[in-house]
Amino acid sequence: MLENILEDCKKQLSAALLHKKHSYRYFTLATQKKDGGSHLRTVVLRDFDPLQMQFIIYTDLRSKKVEELTDHPQAQFLFYDATRLIQLVVDAHLVECTQDTHTYQNLPEPSKKDYSSKQTPGTTIERPDQIVHDFSKGYFTKLTFQAKQLEYLKLKRPNHIRTLFCDSDQWKGQFLAP
Repeated sequence: MLENILEDCKKQLSAALLHKKHSYRYFTLATQKKDGGSHLRTVVLRDFDPLQMQFIIYTDLRSKKVEELTDHPQAQFLFYDATRLIQLVVDAHLVECTQDTHTYQNLPEPSKKDYSSKQTPGTTIERPDQIVHDFSKGYFTKLTFQAKQLEYLKLKRPNHIRTLFCDSDQWKGQFLAP
């Protein structure tokens, strides 16, 4: 049963890459702030390698998440499927932060706006239409994370199912009390 749970998790994460409305396409990324607190934000799953258990997201190089992950490369992801009542919590480690010019150049023009504003993300502005873009100077950055553990929780009756899978035990898994 444990192997089937992990395989279903991988299958659903892979499906999120193909289906824009999949529950796992958008997820919560938690990083550690300089003051020790947590910083949460919603990000988009851009790639997932089920064999390596690696996750990729895109961001602006100047964003707070890049700064926070440079200082503390540990991160946590929260995925939730409200239909199936499944929660996944992934502990991960940033393994690569690269400016990927090739991927940026191949993005649709509207998507390039997300990585090419002259204003740094988080800068105070007077109104939303004040943003100016320089498409020749994109700040597109690809963040690659290596999963260290995955905790699965399925809410169901008569018994909830909670499991933990870790790379340290080759993802064999174990059941946990919900």
